[in-house]
Amino acid sequence: MLVKTTLFETKPQSLTKIFNELKEIYNISQVSDERKDLIVKQVQKYGYLPYSHSRALNELSDAETIIGIEEKLKFNNIYNNNEINFNELSPVVRAGYKDSSWVKKEQHNIKLLNLAGLGNGNKTDEPGKLIDWLKQLLILPAGNLDKGILGTTMYLIPFHPRDFGCAYLPTSSGVSPNLADKTLEDKLELDAKAQVQLFIALTQLAGHPVMFDVLPQTGRFSKTILTSPHAARWFNVKDLIQKLSHDIDAIADYLKNDHHHGDVDYIKGLIRERLTGTSPDIPDHLQYLVDRFENDLNSKRKYWSEEMTKIHNQKAIHKKVNSIIKEAVGINKKLDEEDIHNQGEVIGTLIKQGFWPAPGGAWCSCGVPVFNKMSNNGNFPLFNHYDNECNDVTHCANLDCQTPYYFVSFDDGNFNLDVIDFYVNFMKNLQKDYNFDGFRVDHIDHIVDKYSQNDDGDPISYRAPKHVLKKTNDALKEVTPHFATLAEYMLWDNYYHEYHVEMNFDLFWGNDIVSQFAKKVEEIINNNNYLAGHNNIVNNPSALGILKTYNNQDGEFREINQYPGQLGERGALFKWFKYKFLPGGSKAQRPVMYIDGDESYTEKGIEDAIGAEKSMPRNQNEEFYREFDAIDRLAKQLDLTCFGTAEQYHTNFDESGFITWFIKHENQQDNERLFIVANENAPKEIVKDYKHDGNVDIYEKISQPVFDKDAFIPEGFQPVCEYVLEQGSYDFKEISDIHNHYENKFYFEKLEPGEYHIYKIKRI
Repeated sequence: MLVKTTLFETKPQSLTKIFNELKEIYNISQVSDERKDLIVKQVQKYGYLPYSHSRALNELSDAETIIGIEEKLKFNNIYNNNEINFNELSPVVRAGYKDSSWVKKEQHNIKLLNLAGLGNGNKTDEPGKLIDWLKQLLILPAGNLDKGILGTTMYLIPFHPRDFGCAYLPTSSGVSPNLADKTLEDKLELDAKAQVQLFIALTQLAGHPVMFDVLPQTGRFSKTILTSPHAARWFNVKDLIQKLSHDIDAIADYLKNDHHHGDVDYIKGLIRERLTGTSPDIPDHLQYLVDRFENDLNSKRKYWSEEMTKIHNQKAIHKKVNSIIKEAVGINKKLDEEDIHNQGEVIGTLIKQGFWPAPGGAWCSCGVPVFNKMSNNGNFPLFNHYDNECNDVTHCANLDCQTPYYFVSFDDGNFNLDVIDFYVNFMKNLQKDYNFDGFRVDHIDHIVDKYSQNDDGDPISYRAPKHVLKKTNDALKEVTPHFATLAEYMLWDNYYHEYHVEMNFDLFWGNDIVSQFAKKVEEIINNNNYLAGHNNIVNNPSALGILKTYNNQDGEFREINQYPGQLGERGALFKWFKYKFLPGGSKAQRPVMYIDGDESYTEKGIEDAIGAEKSMPRNQNEEFYREFDAIDRLAKQLDLTCFGTAEQYHTNFDESGFITWFIKHENQQDNERLFIVANENAPKEIVKDYKHDGNVDIYEKISQPVFDKDAFIPEGFQPVCEYVLEQGSYDFKEISDIHNHYENKFYFEKLEPGEYHIYKIKRI
């Protein structure tokens, strides 16, 4: 019998038993003493194995992976004498945190991962399995607990069964069976869900918080909606087609007053055919009649769609849909998702009778979606969408496969309290089921602007209202005080107060990816200062943090087209360096987010694989990884990068890319600083030049080295050393013999694009 219950309700002894069985299954005794010693010493030194995931997949055997995980558990004082022991599963609680401040710490990292993508995509599309996930856990960088920095947060995108191959279209709240390792199912009797729970537990015990991507919507016919039909708006498409058919007759009778009866009747028949999903040819000389029909019919489409989504009609539809589902399932009680074993049959029955959940729409659409017609061949309904000024924005819509929750009744403006309670409890149960330390809430941009609420603050779109998000965040933090919430808010219109105070979010997604080309050193420092200004005046005991986003799955979208792979290797490394060496101080602490594959310079293809249920191809660039990892580790070790504030040294700035800045202590005497000299231009990058007329020029900019530059040391300071990463080394070293130091300056004959130098200086 496969395990169905949560592992978190069991004792450490149960995890001990499972982990020791893994050691036997993968036969760790076969590993040579030499290989074991190499892995153990590396983990003991760093707290993790300093490999890229690509290298781990290619070089580590499964047995070696388990040995490494065992050592990582020992490093975190969890595993001794072949036993797992812990009082608290979450590393956040073990570290003594009683609130969400852990996630906002300067130098904390958040790594975005797709469990399915963690297999070796260079060799197979087969989704990653538990042993592949453990390879990622083994190489996931440790933190620095002495400075309050926890190990890299593992941020998981949805691992549910999915529709259309997209992680953000879940068909249930369970775990995709494609993630299950069949061998472990047989030998350990752990199903897919239990294997994911086991992995999350081991991740937390190895020192890493776990964050999960949650949605204020679900897949079109997901089990979540089938078991709670009242949580969505529904359309009876058959009924709408019938009503519109009557309207077509009425429009035809009116048009016959001015047009040939035969022409009108002919076009009337074609319009009816189009409504049900056929695409008849329209004679050119009668196109004007089609336009007249469609123009008059559009007002009826809006009327009937709005009428059908009114409260009294929704109650009737909910009752009917609930009855159909229970009859199809064969259970006459309140359904749980586990009760539905014939999801496809249930969906088919609903569709046959004309019932479809109301979809989402465009980022800017308001009100209810408007039924237009059936798709070609009549397989599914098509909807039109309109913005707050009734402009047609259907061309922007890409969310018709999603089902938003029915949080608000638009006809009276009231909240549906039972749906809100359903959603809050759904989130609480999800957190409890996997012991997550935080949620990233997807698709909540624009919820307080003109597209989603009116001048009185009443919700007018399908998006989750701020009231719902506030209630959910409060409920999660009440149960789990350290719980952190990250809003997918990209800073449009500076609604800092609304998302931070009124909704109680800890972190914002930020706008780094959409404006990568603009995030020069000066701009990042300005961003830090703006955040500090907000935190200085805000009435919230918990300070706001904003991610410094090195990469996320949105970068390769053609509308954005901004990702580090475009910058060249040196440009990508310098982007990483900037984010680690431009701290904002205590009032502007900003963690960094990156993606699986970034550490070995996976240039592109992330967007294609990050949401799909297949393994991700990765670059195998260990030289890039060596510097990428060393930058991160150095930044976590230095007091100045953890607790200091970066300031641009303006006297040295010019447009060639040559720049200097320093990092000074915020709360201590200013006796020691870091002094940075760099060519901040990337070797190449995609630049967007916004014109006054609203047009945008997009082009690739190629940068050149800068020559013959003096970097003047701040007055009253002298150099102590330079931090240098020598060839082949995994650690920066302090070099006191600085060859290019002359009196009060550093001289640079040449600085390549993306080249940087780190100096420690002290007051004379």
